[in-house]
Amino acid sequence: MNFLLRALRAPGRPLALAVLVLAIAIRIWDPVPLQELRLRIFDVEQRISPRTPLGQTSPVRIVQIDDESVAKYGQWPWPRSLIAKLADRISEGRPSVLGIDILFSAPDRTSPPVLARELPDLPAPLAAALAQLPSNETRLAEAIAKVPTVLGLELTERDAGSAAAGATDPAAALPRYLGVVQSLPAIAEGAQAYGSITVEPDVDGVFRRLSLAARYRDRVVPGFAAAVLAVSKGQPALPRLRPRSGGVDVAIGPDYLAGDPTGTAWVYFARNTPFYSASDVLDGAVAPGELNDKIVLLAVTRAGADLQRTPLGLMYGIEFHAQWLEGFLSNTLLTRPAVAFWIELAAVLVGGLVMAWAVRYDKRVVVAGALAGAVLAFPLGELALFRFAGWLVDGIYPAITTLACFGAMLQGSLRSADRARRTAEAERQAAEGEQRRLQTELQRREGELAAARTIQLGLLPHRFPAFPERSDIDVFARIEPAREIGGDLFDYFFIDGNRLFFFIGDVSGKGPPAALFMVMTKELVRDASARHGVALDRLLADANARIAAASDDFAEEGGDMMFVTAFAGILDLASGEVVYASAGHDSPFVIQPGVIQPGGALRQLATEGGPPLGAVEDFAFPLDRDRLEPGEILLLYTDGVTEAQDKAGALYSAERLSALLAGAPSDTAESAVLTVFEDVRRFAADAEPADDITLVAIRRVGPSP
Repeated sequence: MNFLLRALRAPGRPLALAVLVLAIAIRIWDPVPLQELRLRIFDVEQRISPRTPLGQTSPVRIVQIDDESVAKYGQWPWPRSLIAKLADRISEGRPSVLGIDILFSAPDRTSPPVLARELPDLPAPLAAALAQLPSNETRLAEAIAKVPTVLGLELTERDAGSAAAGATDPAAALPRYLGVVQSLPAIAEGAQAYGSITVEPDVDGVFRRLSLAARYRDRVVPGFAAAVLAVSKGQPALPRLRPRSGGVDVAIGPDYLAGDPTGTAWVYFARNTPFYSASDVLDGAVAPGELNDKIVLLAVTRAGADLQRTPLGLMYGIEFHAQWLEGFLSNTLLTRPAVAFWIELAAVLVGGLVMAWAVRYDKRVVVAGALAGAVLAFPLGELALFRFAGWLVDGIYPAITTLACFGAMLQGSLRSADRARRTAEAERQAAEGEQRRLQTELQRREGELAAARTIQLGLLPHRFPAFPERSDIDVFARIEPAREIGGDLFDYFFIDGNRLFFFIGDVSGKGPPAALFMVMTKELVRDASARHGVALDRLLADANARIAAASDDFAEEGGDMMFVTAFAGILDLASGEVVYASAGHDSPFVIQPGVIQPGGALRQLATEGGPPLGAVEDFAFPLDRDRLEPGEILLLYTDGVTEAQDKAGALYSAERLSALLAGAPSDTAESAVLTVFEDVRRFAADAEPADDITLVAIRRVGPSP
């Protein structure tokens, strides 16, 4: 028992087993999305390996009343006398059966007796003569009586929920319909049998199966293809049913057609079936011998009528029946046996358990092999069953489940390895503790400062372009940290759809306290912006009061009083208006891209300003306004730029910065920032940096009003 509990607690195994149980439950439930996935995979198999087309050796021929026929013999519907002539031509070829996928449910208004009644202006002798002639329906009935004929009928008004799968009577599992559309009795009396042409798509609207039998009220009706097959073999078309595990068999003489529980059969599609135009048959262009002993199907295909979606693309409804007949007669059938569900369930179970129990996740080769097996084994097995046995079995869902269990186990193993690594690292560090304690205070402090610096910089915006979804703003920022932890910070975000809030600041002091105060300041400013929105004066007043209170707390705990020089503003991208205020910070420059300012005169935002944030608890910061024209760049910076020193101790200075910006125009926010950084780096050369260097450039890209 303890061994089993330890095994169940193996890294990732509880999660993998939970994934497996969930996968089994989903497969038993079998929701519609899973059904659609399975059907689409079956379609891919048919496209990869379609049924071999029989061509002219096919036992099935389709005679189509197509656009060519309609153009030559007149618009559809044709007179029944012309269809009778077509049936006569077909019967001359002595086919084994003629299946007609056309409903003659209304009287022919061109029939002679009908004309005699409906044309009152006809001379009496002519009307009497027409009345004595046989009707077109009689003519068609006589024509189809010359050859074994199956007429199609359409079942309508399906009785939802009427099928009872697993019932003792196999007919109870068949779909039940309450309505029927069929040919007139005067025509039907010439046919040997009838069959249902009703075919319903799967849940995704694709036609893959046809009905072998259905129910009209309480009477079992054969499917059209099944009736045609029976008559071609000289057998009665009355369906006899035999229950089978996972389906219903429909008897055709001594043979049984295997159907699923609702009496439908899968169609194994090929890419073509021999077609003849009705006009060629009527004109004698088709030799009678080409139809000899063939199954001939007659249908209307004019103007793309009755086109249906199939795994191989659009096909005519009559071709749907022909494809199944070809597959049955050539013994190349598709079936989804009852055992398919259990195969799939077993595959899910085996794949999940193998991943959860058998794979050694500490062996890279074994893990790679398991992954390859999970990806390939089940789909290849599915394809093999399809290709060599004609079975439709889903191997993709077991593969997906196996991969999910693999992922759960791999994640757990990686976490366990990481914990083991960290434990070993901790033990190693403990063993080396005495040596570490002997390290100098400077080394320890540098390590701590480096870690703190990494965390500090990670809290500032660092992805560019800053707003890739917007084309009206170009923002770029960069911070060059000194060895000492400083308090430089910046932030920018949209307050609403058009207003960009920007902020740059420099916390007094150095080291971890300044870094912590920087993080707190950034969050306080963000919180104040959420409270006050575009009211920049209230925003700064709120942030100032809270920063002052935090500074007092620092002082009470033995630290120094802290304050923050800052420059904040709101840019309206629609109008270009900039509302801003300074809290003891250097004013930013406005650069006109592509223009060298004459005499070095560079525009700098004028501001009355106020004390640094946190220096005076209750202070109303005055607001100033300016306008940023399209293409102009607003460049904000901290004093780390102007106070950068070379080896001799000389300062970079604001004058040098102004001269640089005036003489080196920039067209993008990034180029403006990088131009300054490169010049400061050249100036400082190999001198040790004393402070962070931070620059933020904001370019308004929008068109001029």
